[in-house]
Amino acid sequence: MASSAHDQPWPATLTLGSDGRITSWSRGAQALFGLSAARACGRRLRSLLVRPEDRSIVDELFGSVLAGRSWSGALPLLDADGRAHPVECGWQPIQDRRGRPGALIVVTDRGDGPAEPPADAPLGTAHAALDAISQFHEHAAAVAMMRRVQLLTDANTMIGSTLDMATTARELMDVAVPRFADSASLVVLESVAADYELPDGRPVGAGTVLRRLAAAPYRREKSDVFPIGGTLSYAHGTAFAQALTTGRSRTLTALDPETAQKVTAGLGDEVAAAITGRSLLIVPLKARGAVLGLAIFIRSGSRRPFSPGEAVLGEELAARAALCIDNARLYSHERQTALMLQRALLPADAGYHAGIDIAHRYLPASDLTGVGGDWYDVIGLGGGRVALVVGDVMGHGVRAAAVMGQLRTATRTLAALDLQPAEVLRHLDELMEHLGGSMTAAHFATCIVAVYDPTERMCRIARAGHVPPLAVWPDGRTEMLDIPAGVPLGVGGHTFESRDIPMPDGSLLVLCTDGLVESRAPGRDIDDGLRDLAEGVKDPTMALEAIADGLIAGLRGDRTLDDAALLIARVRGIPTSSTAEWTVAPEPPAVALSRRTVRATLGGWGLQQLGDTAELLTSELVTNALLYTEGPISVRLMRDRTLLCEVYDGSETVPRLRVAADDDVGGRGLRLVKELSNRWGTRRTTTGKTVWFELRLEPQADF
Repeated sequence: MASSAHDQPWPATLTLGSDGRITSWSRGAQALFGLSAARACGRRLRSLLVRPEDRSIVDELFGSVLAGRSWSGALPLLDADGRAHPVECGWQPIQDRRGRPGALIVVTDRGDGPAEPPADAPLGTAHAALDAISQFHEHAAAVAMMRRVQLLTDANTMIGSTLDMATTARELMDVAVPRFADSASLVVLESVAADYELPDGRPVGAGTVLRRLAAAPYRREKSDVFPIGGTLSYAHGTAFAQALTTGRSRTLTALDPETAQKVTAGLGDEVAAAITGRSLLIVPLKARGAVLGLAIFIRSGSRRPFSPGEAVLGEELAARAALCIDNARLYSHERQTALMLQRALLPADAGYHAGIDIAHRYLPASDLTGVGGDWYDVIGLGGGRVALVVGDVMGHGVRAAAVMGQLRTATRTLAALDLQPAEVLRHLDELMEHLGGSMTAAHFATCIVAVYDPTERMCRIARAGHVPPLAVWPDGRTEMLDIPAGVPLGVGGHTFESRDIPMPDGSLLVLCTDGLVESRAPGRDIDDGLRDLAEGVKDPTMALEAIADGLIAGLRGDRTLDDAALLIARVRGIPTSSTAEWTVAPEPPAVALSRRTVRATLGGWGLQQLGDTAELLTSELVTNALLYTEGPISVRLMRDRTLLCEVYDGSETVPRLRVAADDDVGGRGLRLVKELSNRWGTRRTTTGKTVWFELRLEPQADF
């Protein structure tokens, strides 16, 4: 030996591969045997350190260690000079990084006497070899456990930082590669990725379409073979299909070309070539008893294949990812449901209304907490008037969207009764406690109702705790209209007040919800947002759609945590040349006078084809008014896309349709109006009532 036993850095260690070649050589071994690591590594132990007469015994010993048995005892080994010395050592079975068996040899003592044949009756310090080996394995196990704990800790902190499936998949890749695997990918069922639907629990069969959400490392040159966001399906009988069907992990070790072709059947030769010589761990993503997809971990041929313990670790990583993906799916499903419900309840088109042009926008929030409560509506009323409504149900999500839908329906119903805006809000306030079905939580909402009369060029507005309306006058001046604020709907016990606002032709009326003007930035409040709104209308003569887009672009910015509704109206009134109005005394000649005036007016408008019907129906309404009023009766004709006739009187008695008996003298006039007109109705006014009807103009009528 190169130096005395007492000078050696004990213990001396070396490792053998499955072919008996030395794979590692410690400094202690170098000092003990007088051989450098460069001279020892790669050589067979039996030819380098064992005497010819002992080689058969050493071969037998090595075979037993490869079979999994430990050994300790005295063994004669050669030094660099070819002299044999008795040493006490321990042999322990190990595996290399690829899982192939080998041996760890620890030498703890050597003698200077004659070298005896190998013996398994250890003497002296041989027991120390076993202790050293035990300590080595304990240390290795502790290190492996620490790495596993650290990996799981990182998985718990890094995976699931957002409620987005693709982000969650990428986070799993970041945790697993390269510490757990050399590469990895994650696929989920297309129904989970696209429709956010949980599988019904039945086994997922072969041929099911999956979408690839993430891969690592992602190489651009492989993008055509493994596209992120692309879809694929696994053939029946492959390990991937089996994992999907059974919900159990599969481990594949050192795939040869033939096996790789079978595993990737239907995916192409390039995919098979990519996994040849590699080891795979295929883990199902399971949540709520259903398989959502697969996590696929791959190790290269130079790395140890996945052991059973590492397969369990892979399942733990996949379980964390599956839980977060399912949470993201639930979030996306609820958000999509709320958005679909809300969009279905909002008007697709404001439609045409006489004397007014409309532009509208609805913007969902950037996350689920902002979806569901805002709405707008445009409601055509009798007499050519139009109601503009914007509201915001307090709360978010599907419940808020459901309450919004009920509130919008109630608003349309009340507005169709020709109630004043303040009356509409009063009735809605009383209805709030009954909205929401079986939902027990109290509901509140803000709302603003504006009714525009194109003939009077007047807008009557009332609001219930809502953002005040903005008027932009034809000369470009802006004004936040002073409408009594009221309280939110659902508070109860308060009255609402309407204000009449004259609206010259070319004026804009801007209604919105607080999601458009309320900022959560430090130091800013809703008043700052209202000023920004007023300053955002640069030119009131621009196209309404351009104005709406400009306001959204300028105001939305940091205001994306709440949804927002915007309604812009440009009023243009009805030209005086398209209206005619007269007043008659409450006497029988009023009927004949009205008939003559109708005929003359329609003749001047080129609508003679409507003369007979319009005369008849106008006379019926004037006759009906004579029965209930003692004051003057006013008649107004208005032409736009329809011919409108309105008859006003000072009586608050509203006529009702009834079935007249054969011997009744009256009772048939209103039924005649209903049958011959396209629409008819009644509404109360501040001084009485109005009864009206509409006739559709012939297409060839020239205005």
